[in-house]
Amino acid sequence: MSKKGLIESFNALREEGSIDFQKNVPELTEDSNIEVFVTPLLQYPKLYNEFCDMLVQKLVYTQFLTKKMKNPLKVLEGDKMPLGYIGEEIYVNPAIGRDYDIDDFAGLLKKYEADVKVQYQGINFDKQYIVTVIRTKLKQAFTTWDSLGEFITQMTQSLYNGFYIDEFNNTKAIVTRAYLSNAVQIEVCQKPTTTNLAKAFVKLARNLYLNFQVPSHKYNAWSKVGGYGRAIETLTDPDDIYFLVRNDIRTEIDVEQLASAFNISKTDLMGRIIPIDDFNIYDRKTGKLMLDGSNIHAIICDKAWFRIKPQDEFMDDFKNANNRSIQYYLNEIKMFNYSFFANAVVLASAIPDIAITNLEFKEQTVTLKVGETKEVSVIPTPNNGNTPITFSTTSELFTVTQDADNPRKFVIEGIEAGTGTITATAGNVTTTLNVTIEE
Repeated sequence: MSKKGLIESFNALREEGSIDFQKNVPELTEDSNIEVFVTPLLQYPKLYNEFCDMLVQKLVYTQFLTKKMKNPLKVLEGDKMPLGYIGEEIYVNPAIGRDYDIDDFAGLLKKYEADVKVQYQGINFDKQYIVTVIRTKLKQAFTTWDSLGEFITQMTQSLYNGFYIDEFNNTKAIVTRAYLSNAVQIEVCQKPTTTNLAKAFVKLARNLYLNFQVPSHKYNAWSKVGGYGRAIETLTDPDDIYFLVRNDIRTEIDVEQLASAFNISKTDLMGRIIPIDDFNIYDRKTGKLMLDGSNIHAIICDKAWFRIKPQDEFMDDFKNANNRSIQYYLNEIKMFNYSFFANAVVLASAIPDIAITNLEFKEQTVTLKVGETKEVSVIPTPNNGNTPITFSTTSELFTVTQDADNPRKFVIEGIEAGTGTITATAGNVTTTLNVTIEE
């Protein structure tokens, strides 16, 4: 911070200070000696404490807020979540039309429920970033305007750098957690190490970019994670489609080709296409790999898929008379999560294996008439398990057809009256459903 900037800032602080502060600390000009400003502060502990509070709350904190906006993934952050630790995300599925029937008088009194989906999201980031100011170090900084400016900058950087790294890593970790949990749509593709593979990679991204813009249930994870009711149909405005891609892959792709795929100019390329280092997440203290995202090449998604909501951000302090120091705490409370409602597809070299440990039919028995069909679902544990599920029966009284889009569902059609069973299998896990066909 320059001398002029410091003087302007300190005069602004003085105007907000107490009557005693304004009375004892003179207004500064560019010709003012720093000693004129410092002497009353060091002479009276009350004024010193008041100055330290204002210094951090006004100068350091303001600088921090300005600097943190440089996070390249900040654009994915949503609205603030002012209260509570659990947020409710609601999506109302588009209604399905019906054929007009001139004789349908009873339908006037029928209730037509909206297809409402709910996902609960919670605050999962609550950290403090701490810097200690010792009186002797502050006295050393008070020797010149340059020294004082450097001292304030160092305090700001101490807070900013720690939070910047955590905020950046936690945003990347949203993608990695969703992938490792198999809670997002995944498209398997090869790493683009050759020209042909690079073209295929861009072509895949382009196809997804276009498909996101029309109503579909294929690109959100609601049904994949066992969401209730019918599949969610949604679309994404092209301006809200973002593409996060690894740097080593980005360097293999022609810039013109990539810009063309996303229907944007080269100058706008970095706005919605964001290169990042990788999707691995490490423990900052130990350097140990916490989340292995090495299989992830990129993610194309609706901006709304990232559910990043700041809740609170404030400074606290603790004055320690024992060693004449003041401890300052920057508190950051946020939510880093993802949505099952919004379009998102991870491009990866493989799909993570998550074993299904239990299977249960929603119903113990099913009864239907000859010629009638009925849809039946099986519930796996865990919901995000992806062990292949198959259905089988030895009965010829009915047929069983598995849903091509959702392997957890199948349709039974009655052929002949009688009873039989259907067995659902996932690896070594099985469950049985009793079926009765009536005339």
